[in-house]
Amino acid sequence: MTPDIQQVLDRLSELHPPFWKDLSFWIAQIVALVGVFFAIRAFLSAEKAFHEAKSAKDAATAAGRTVKIQTVTIELTELALKLDRIELELKYNEARDLLSEIQRRIRRLVAPFAKDPQLKEAIGAVLLALEDAQKSLKAVRPTDPKAETPNAVYYGTQDAFDTINNCVADLLGMFEKQTLDLGENDAGA
Repeated sequence: MTPDIQQVLDRLSELHPPFWKDLSFWIAQIVALVGVFFAIRAFLSAEKAFHEAKSAKDAATAAGRTVKIQTVTIELTELALKLDRIELELKYNEARDLLSEIQRRIRRLVAPFAKDPQLKEAIGAVLLALEDAQKSLKAVRPTDPKAETPNAVYYGTQDAFDTINNCVADLLGMFEKQTLDLGENDAGA
C-alpha cells in the first residue's frame, strides 16, 4: 500500500473504531443471547404444554367412550329385561310394536360402535337376529286379527326374540369388558 492510503486508513480507524471495541455492541450481543435463551425456554414449555394437552384430550376421549359404553350397557339391559318378560298371550300388533322398538333402540345404540373391530362381529350377529325376528313375525301375521290363533305369535317369534336376547347379552358382556379395560389374559379367557 502506498503511504497516502495507509495514512487515510489509519485516520479513518481513529475516527471510527472497530464495532467490536464498542461497549454497546457487547451489550446488544448479551441481550440477544438472553433473548435466545428465553425463546428456547418458551418453546420447550410450549411443547410440554402441547403434550400435556394431548394427553388430557386422550384421557377425556377415553372417559367419554367409557361413559357412552356404560349408557349403552344400561339401555341394552333394559331391552334384555323387556325381552325376558314377553307374555304367552302376545298379540301380533304387540309383537310388531315390541320388535320395532327393539330394532330402533338397538340400531341406535350400536351404530357408534359398528366399525369397532372388537364389537363388529357381535353387532353383526344382533343385526342379523333382528332381521330373522322380522321374518318370523311376518310368518305369523294373522290374516284376520279377530280369528288369531291363541299363542301363535308367541310361539312363532319366541326363538327369534330369544336369539336377539342372547346377542344382546353377548354385547353387554363385550361392552362391560371394554369398560373394565380387561385384556384377554386378565379376563381368564
